[in-house]
Amino acid sequence: MTVPLLDRIFQIAYVTNDVARAEALFRERFGTGAFSRMDPPGGFMRISLAFAQQTMIELIEPVGDAVELYANWIAGRQDFVVRHHHFGMLVDSKAELSAIRAAHVEGGTAIAMEGEMPGALDYLYVDTTQSLGHYLEYIRLEEGGRAMFAGVEGSTFQAT
Repeated sequence: MTVPLLDRIFQIAYVTNDVARAEALFRERFGTGAFSRMDPPGGFMRISLAFAQQTMIELIEPVGDAVELYANWIAGRQDFVVRHHHFGMLVDSKAELSAIRAAHVEGGTAIAMEGEMPGALDYLYVDTTQSLGHYLEYIRLEEGGRAMFAGVEGSTFQAT
């Protein structure tokens, strides 16, 4: 089974070593809307979301090396850096997420990370760095995730 590339893409994500500076770059140079911070508990990363037209821009600043998936992306850089990390694609159900996972694994593509934020979303990162130069992230939203994304200025998501 093949998995359609960029089917239902809604997000382009970047990893940076200075989220505030990256926000300014995207606002001033690329005309995104205002950024909203969505930092997860634990202080291991800073996340900022904005919209460029209908596409969500996600900026991720790892704090330390707690999440290697992000920290390794910019490791060794002392100067300001912003690097494309993944495309985010929406899926409708847990069954669809499982089928996508199985298709990637059967095709020989490694799963880099997967998990859930109860009441908000399930996610799956597929390691396509060798073939595409970036990761693919698949996300299934629940009510809390839709509400979180709906709160970002310029969002087309509807909280239910």
